[in-house]
Amino acid sequence: MKLDELLAGVEVDRVEEDPEVEISGLSHDSRKAAPGCLFFALASDPDRNRANIYDALNRGASAVVMKGGGGRRTAHSTATIVECERPRQMMGVAASRFFSAPSERLDVIGVTGTSGKTTVTYLLASIFEAAKRHAGVIGTIGTFIGTREIAHGLTTPESLDIESALAQMIREGVSAAAVEVSSEGLDKGRVEELSFRAAVFTHLGRDHLNYHGTVENYFQAKLRLFNELLPRSRRRDKIAAVRGDDPYGHRILETLHAHAEIRALSYGTDRSFDAYPLSFAADLSGIHATISVLGKRIEFKSPLIGEFHLMNLLAASLVSVALGIEGDAVAEGLAKCSGAPGRMEAVKARDGVTVLVDYAHKPDALEAVLKTVARLCPGRVICVFGCGGDRDRGKRPIMGRLAAELSDLPIVTSDNPRSEEPLAIISEIEAGVRPAIGTRAREYKVEPDRRTAIGLALATAKPGDAIVIAGKGHEDYQLVGKRVLHFDDREVVRELAMERGAQP
Repeated sequence: MKLDELLAGVEVDRVEEDPEVEISGLSHDSRKAAPGCLFFALASDPDRNRANIYDALNRGASAVVMKGGGGRRTAHSTATIVECERPRQMMGVAASRFFSAPSERLDVIGVTGTSGKTTVTYLLASIFEAAKRHAGVIGTIGTFIGTREIAHGLTTPESLDIESALAQMIREGVSAAAVEVSSEGLDKGRVEELSFRAAVFTHLGRDHLNYHGTVENYFQAKLRLFNELLPRSRRRDKIAAVRGDDPYGHRILETLHAHAEIRALSYGTDRSFDAYPLSFAADLSGIHATISVLGKRIEFKSPLIGEFHLMNLLAASLVSVALGIEGDAVAEGLAKCSGAPGRMEAVKARDGVTVLVDYAHKPDALEAVLKTVARLCPGRVICVFGCGGDRDRGKRPIMGRLAAELSDLPIVTSDNPRSEEPLAIISEIEAGVRPAIGTRAREYKVEPDRRTAIGLALATAKPGDAIVIAGKGHEDYQLVGKRVLHFDDREVVRELAMERGAQP
């Protein structure tokens, strides 16, 4: 495909050399550039961007898209240089055209919200598979076709990676893809060219304020999926499934009144919504529920632990039924889905003690997890948690307070400290823990080494107790300074349990 065909109608500042050069591949990673490739220079650091451009050109890239002044070709390169104000947005347009607009040829379901995105995508994939429709997932854990991982990266990958993955899914017979849509992904234009068939909103809480600045800015980024991207999608019979009892969900539903082309649906606990629970019971083995979805009665037993998952189950069921999937397939899909790795994942440690590893790294998520476990656990709740460095500092005392109010023994440790001193982060968490001691927790412990902190929890727990290890979930690494260290909470629990003589 020729370069000018890929970029037709897109505003550019300058084109140097041949605009009709033939393009045989696309890349935003200079290490993967090759002859015939169109390279997109996206690095925010100017020096890094120049180095990437030179690397791509030296590897034979036929053309480069970059921001004006980002660099020039090497002396021996004859590549075409395209300068524009927003290379990332241009990449989305070019990728969609290069892969023949794959989002128009399968049902893409975008899922956004502070928590629940990953779980909802896994539930949707399970339901579609139960309905004999091959499904894919793109999100925090990775990009999957069925159970096979084909890529690993950001919660919402770059547009080129999404378009490429969707094209591969189509080649392998996938008819529906559930995609996590993050606020940063929306803000940076990573999903700008996708034609969504449906969009889901889970809920909104405090998160990513280091990037957005305020909760309102954070919400406005999420809102774009519903008031900009979904309306201009080239798909017919478009659907929005929104949690109606969330105040931000209510605002989204009000916005959707202006878009008659979108079927706006709601879910929540109120019977006025399109999907709601008729009855449910939750324990440490899962959730048994009967729900009403667009007038259909669906009964199921889900292995997901925690009644907060009921909203995720309702969201996935509502979208599925709205897309024409029968209730029996919905019930089967919900029953078969054990959830995403690291989301209330039970890890065998010792008889009588429940250990749950969860990704909860924000106040709303930690509150939901601890409240749920406290209701289900006959003994004490021990919470091992920390907060990430170089991220929203304001949530640290909030999470400390919640841990003291909702668990019997908070153990404050390191998460991903990044460039910050772990003890400095812990001190800010303690500022919320100390005033709340006595509400539920009578004491708390500090152990900066996460492995040692998990060992302390295991040694302290008695039969009937539950240990919640929060913050990292599925992650198998820890970011300390500039180092990426292997660390998996689940592995550590198993190793320490073996050392204590527990059976695997």
